[in-house]
Amino acid sequence: MSATYQTGYAHTQLQQRNYALFGLLRGAESALWVLIILFFSGAIIGLTFASAEALDQGDSPFARMLWYPIYAIVAGFMLLQLPKTLRLIARNPLIIICVLWLGLTFLWSIDPGVSLRRSIALMMTTLAGLVFAARYDWGEMLQRIGVAVLILCLITLVVALANPTRGIMQEIHPGAWRGPWAEKNYLGGIMAKGFAVSLCAFAMRPGRFWVWIPTGMLCFLIMLLSTSKTALLAAMGCFALFLIVRVFRRFPFLRVPVIWAVIVGTAGLVLLLTVGFEWALSLIGKDPTLTGRTDIWILLGRAIEQKFWLGYGYGVFWQDPLGPSYETRTVLQWDVPTAHNGWLDSWLSGGVVIIALFGSLLLATVIKSLTRIKTGGVETYWLVLSVFFFILFSLSESAILQQNDISWFLFVATTAKLWANDPAWWRRGSRGEKLGSVARVGIHRPSHNRYTLSL
Repeated sequence: MSATYQTGYAHTQLQQRNYALFGLLRGAESALWVLIILFFSGAIIGLTFASAEALDQGDSPFARMLWYPIYAIVAGFMLLQLPKTLRLIARNPLIIICVLWLGLTFLWSIDPGVSLRRSIALMMTTLAGLVFAARYDWGEMLQRIGVAVLILCLITLVVALANPTRGIMQEIHPGAWRGPWAEKNYLGGIMAKGFAVSLCAFAMRPGRFWVWIPTGMLCFLIMLLSTSKTALLAAMGCFALFLIVRVFRRFPFLRVPVIWAVIVGTAGLVLLLTVGFEWALSLIGKDPTLTGRTDIWILLGRAIEQKFWLGYGYGVFWQDPLGPSYETRTVLQWDVPTAHNGWLDSWLSGGVVIIALFGSLLLATVIKSLTRIKTGGVETYWLVLSVFFFILFSLSESAILQQNDISWFLFVATTAKLWANDPAWWRRGSRGEKLGSVARVGIHRPSHNRYTLSL
């Protein structure tokens, strides 16, 4: 009896040590993923520069070196998740074709070295999104993104309050917060995304309301301090969509009225923008040029015509001040950094081919995400909101197929899971989880039970 007891006791201790070690390794892995997300947000890179002006200079060798350890970590995680990652790639080939096409542009690029280097960075950003999606389920993924958002809020507060000349704009848009980033709109965009993440993280884990509700409120407050109108519209749109999806899923008898309300509201908005465009913009403090964006877009039309089919090469149009961007910058009399439109920047990089490829991918993604409202779980909130703010920000910022960019990282991770038909995610103990468990053991329930779940 004594020997048996001692053997059992030793076995229990070994199990406890293994469990503790497993928990430690899992915690370290989660911390590394949060670090990766922070890097893609641009906050860590921004903190390494003494001023926003130095950060805005962009492509420095030192900044590039900071990314090498991140790429190494991503590559290591990829090896650990290789079968699952390959499965995601096989289920969503369009996203890989888009990246490969931009990689091929170095063959005709006006600066082949820059195009090749940046396309490799784009490949690693895309790979990071795929591996992240392969590693975690919907709930785990959102919780880790949410932790990163909370850290970004705290970093912004520290930078703005401890060093106002760095964290708050002084000359252009004085008083607008920018945090560790180069300008206010990027901070506003990050916080708008963080607001959406907080909403969805709360929907998935209501028991953690004490974390996600304050985080969402903090994101919204910082976004207001950035004075970014696009971010404000995105946050308001995300909240409205969140409520629409919730009503659509929780009250099936209201689905038809909700659909008609969305159609009528969209038609009204289009009519308002068509008839009273200037008046509508004045309500949010915008001028008809969208702070000079339309002037940029008009001038870039001529540049696109010159290399309509194949573009100038990935990431090189704005590289040389005396290159193809010279006319735009000379006419506008300021150092325009990007097209402030993801579609135009993509067209300049890869021609009409990349527009057709990515347009097809985005259209199919929108259809899939809307279809999942009826058949999916709580992850539906994130699917709808993330696709919405990606589309919105792609119209005013360069968010499409951008290397080392949080918007592209999140888009890849989300669409990869969507296209792979990852299982619906349900809150623990909910009716949806029970039905999902029943389905997994081969017992089928009538399909309408899935569609009338109360969330």
